[in-house]
Amino acid sequence: MGSKLLQCYEFVESKGGMQAKMRLAMMTGIASAKAAGEADSDENVEKFKAAVKEITGEAPPGV
Repeated sequence: MGSKLLQCYEFVESKGGMQAKMRLAMMTGIASAKAAGEADSDENVEKFKAAVKEITGEAPPGV
C-alpha cells in the first residue's frame, strides 16, 4: 500500500528538496508520513501525478 505515493514523494524531494515535498503534501492532502498507509487507488495516484507534474514539470517515473 502506498508504494506509488511514496515514489512520488521521493521524486519531488530529489528534484526540489523539502520545500517541494511539503508542497506535495499540501496539494494532495496526504502527508509523506501517512502516504505508506494510504491505498494506491486510481484517484490517489492521479492526484499525486498531477501534483508532481505541477511541482517539477515532469511526470514521476514508474508511477
